Amino acid sequence: MKNLFSKVLIPLATQGTSRLCRVSLILLASALMAQEPAALSAATPAPKTFFIEFISHYASFGKSDLDGLLVLGNAEQVFYIPKIESNLGFGLSLGSKSKSGLWAISYLQSVHEATFQGLNSTAVSRMVEINGRTFLLKKAALGPYIILGLNFPWLTVKNNSGKDKTVYDSTYLGVGVNAGAGLLLPLQPRLFICASVIYRYIGYLYAKGPGRGIDVTDLFDDRTGSRHRRYLRAPALALELSLGYTL
Repeated sequence: MKNLFSKVLIPLATQGTSRLCRVSLILLASALMAQEPAALSAATPAPKTFFIEFISHYASFGKSDLDGLLVLGNAEQVFYIPKIESNLGFGLSLGSKSKSGLWAISYLQSVHEATFQGLNSTAVSRMVEINGRTFLLKKAALGPYIILGLNFPWLTVKNNSGKDKTVYDSTYLGVGVNAGAGLLLPLQPRLFICASVIYRYIGYLYAKGPGRGIDVTDLFDDRTGSRHRRYLRAPALALELSLGYTL
């Protein structure tokens, strides 16, 4: 269109034509140029839409350091590292959806049976995570996607730590990474379902019990042994089914 304007209409307008013809040609060229932004805007991708998502998930913790046998502590307090059983949980997400995928901030919570040193207890796993879901087939009716993200967990275990022969609840805080895959199924223009499999590698870095909170690496094996040199490793696998609604 710009070539037509510069090579045809402008020369005609500047040649020895009548003033009325020159004005008409200039107005025609202006109208044609004004149509270009409209054509470009029509090709612009659809804007992102925000959504809310209700999540149900089945969380399974791998043993690794959460084996129910490890004991960490110092002269002030002791932590009995639990084994966490699998269970169902729920969550909520807020995020943005576009043609290329979704990103969301989620809160997840689940209640689990816990065992340590032959004792039974209860643990509550809570987590805030940030995930991106990238579509593999952008024009398909079904939307297969891959997942990458970060998680920020805290695990509270009842009667899991001790000080001066008294037991207390303990909380373990950490950070982790997520990777997985899933499928999005649109139900209506505003409603969709997602089914996902997510692997989370969690590292619990900090422990809070009866005494002051402390880095796990500042505690000692069996309370009086060698210093514990690494975080608590906690790989976990989750199956998620969610219902989303675009706002």
